[in-house]
Amino acid sequence: MKDLYFVAILGLIMTLTFAACQNNADGNAETDDAILIWSGEYMVDGCGFEVEIDGKRFKPDNENEMDEAFKVEGETPVIITYEKLGRQLDIRCGLSTQSRAMDAIRVISVKKRT
Repeated sequence: MKDLYFVAILGLIMTLTFAACQNNADGNAETDDAILIWSGEYMVDGCGFEVEIDGKRFKPDNENEMDEAFKVEGETPVIITYEKLGRQLDIRCGLSTQSRAMDAIRVISVKKRT
């Protein structure tokens, strides 16, 4: 009987711990007006997506998950929900050896501003 109580309590603790970790993942999310910049596919010497928020540029670490509809040359005004990751991404585009390191963000959602 003691083993059954132990397993039940352990299960409860693990469930609560998992739930707390999931809530913290979205706890740092911010929503802002931004400019989404598409410079082209990496395989054709582009540099993918950049996001400009309040004059500062960021690189999404999950840009491969962005909707194909945003892949238009130039700047697109958007409303973006994102999380700052506290690290930089070192991007080198095409044959360039020059670093284009930028602060990394994870895009949670993005929609075109009207």
